[in-house]
Amino acid sequence: MGEHQRLKELLLGEELAELNAQAERVAALEATQAELPKQLPALLQRAQRGNGRRRLAQALAAPVADALGAAVASQRQHIVDALFPVIGPAIRKAIAEALRDFTENFNRALESSLTLRGLRWRFESWRTGIPYAQVVLRHSLRYRIDHLFLIDRENGLVLARVSAPDLPDLDADAIAGMLTAIGDFVRDSVGDGEGGGLDAASLGEHLVWVLPGPRANLAAFLRGAPPAELRAVLYGCLEQIHQRLDDSALDSAALAEVIKLDSIDAAAAAQAPTSASSPRRWPLLVLVFLLFGSLVWWQWREWAWQQRIEAITAVLANWPGLHLDRIDGRAGREVRVVGLVDADAEPLEPTLRTLLPSEVDLQLLLRGFVSTDDPVVLQRVRRELDLPSGVQASVHSGVASLQGSADAAWIAQAKLRAERVVGLVALDTSLLQVSVDPAEALRAEWQRLSTMLPDLRVHFVRELEPRDPAELQHVVTVVQRLVALASELRRPLQLQCFGHNDEPGSAKKNRELRYRRAQWLCERLREADVVASFNPATNRPAADVRAASLWLDVTAPEEE
Repeated sequence: MGEHQRLKELLLGEELAELNAQAERVAALEATQAELPKQLPALLQRAQRGNGRRRLAQALAAPVADALGAAVASQRQHIVDALFPVIGPAIRKAIAEALRDFTENFNRALESSLTLRGLRWRFESWRTGIPYAQVVLRHSLRYRIDHLFLIDRENGLVLARVSAPDLPDLDADAIAGMLTAIGDFVRDSVGDGEGGGLDAASLGEHLVWVLPGPRANLAAFLRGAPPAELRAVLYGCLEQIHQRLDDSALDSAALAEVIKLDSIDAAAAAQAPTSASSPRRWPLLVLVFLLFGSLVWWQWREWAWQQRIEAITAVLANWPGLHLDRIDGRAGREVRVVGLVDADAEPLEPTLRTLLPSEVDLQLLLRGFVSTDDPVVLQRVRRELDLPSGVQASVHSGVASLQGSADAAWIAQAKLRAERVVGLVALDTSLLQVSVDPAEALRAEWQRLSTMLPDLRVHFVRELEPRDPAELQHVVTVVQRLVALASELRRPLQLQCFGHNDEPGSAKKNRELRYRRAQWLCERLREADVVASFNPATNRPAADVRAASLWLDVTAPEEE
């Protein structure tokens, strides 16, 4: 075994040594890897020193982004929960700032829109086509010149510069070189190669005006909304500078005096009124006049319409049989009347048409109901009772009063029909006179006189001596009226005279006495132009009185 081991070392000695060394290095690396998590924070801190910070960031950018994307895709809720405490306050702060800016802008626009200045700005927006918000910003935001640079046109060097006193110094040469390079690029790319170049640009919150000159350019860094007059003032300054550039004694300080900020602002403010205010005054006056006239016309139209509605309401409020709920609609276009109406009420539309213009659409949204107003009840009384021409009706507090004359049959029927009239409390017929049919009255009188005629007597004291002349006159009057009634009723009339006697005397003597008394009565009637007959052979029973009487013989019916 020892020899075998020795032979092995002789043949593989170097390889075994190498393998053992490699095994030791692997063990050392594994030990280092095991300690690496503990050493990683210190290594990262060491890597951020000096230039290693940028290299570390570049190295970790891609794996961190990939890891974050995978984490968002697989564990989105955990990412949201982790970032919520940080993102929530930031979002709320951003929303609060946005709402604050919106409120300030809205208040500024609202305050300016209800003034003469706001109306002038609106008219300017309408005339120029610029949105009103931009017009407000242009007039309300004051401008400010932060920096002025006078740049040599050939080499791009700064000849003079002026800055606001509260601003930090800028690298004038770098800015001049940047503007020169941009101007050359614009001129070479999109200009005509000679006169074209950079005229204006926006750099962050600054508006940069570049005013070109033959030997130098003037660059102005502005804030806000500068007026058009400022450009003319800056061109004037540039012209003054070119007039003095040939002076060898001219230095940057002297040039800076030419482009002094205070003098430029004063010159621009002095030119503003003459160039902008005067030409725009009369359009504003016209606009104000038109707005005022429109407002007055609209107010008068609303007032006139309201007067019409009040007049209609007053009329309909007292309309019998109508319960008015409301009147609405569009002014000058439509009127809607909503309520309840009785079927016996007077129509509304003819009256309402007289109170409204012809172009107004009238809508009656009415539902039916039963009214107890006196005029409506009166309409029902006239319809249900079918009043004859001689009867007038009136209703007060539900009680109907009838006046005039009517026959008894209609009056009796009216009392029965009145019970069916809705809203009628009672029917008063005390002032109603009963009228009789003339023909019926004649027939009734004929019946009464013909019935009483046989009972009328002319009594005698002796044979032919009347006891009371008034009895004869009464008989004659009754007979004359019967003759007249017979003529009006077209009836034949036959009168027979009879005599009466008492018991004493013989039968022959009594018969002769009755004959003579009947004859005497006929002669008295003939004297009164009344024809009467007597028949001696007629056997009438004795009346046990000394008298004479008449008998009416009706040979025709009472009615034809």
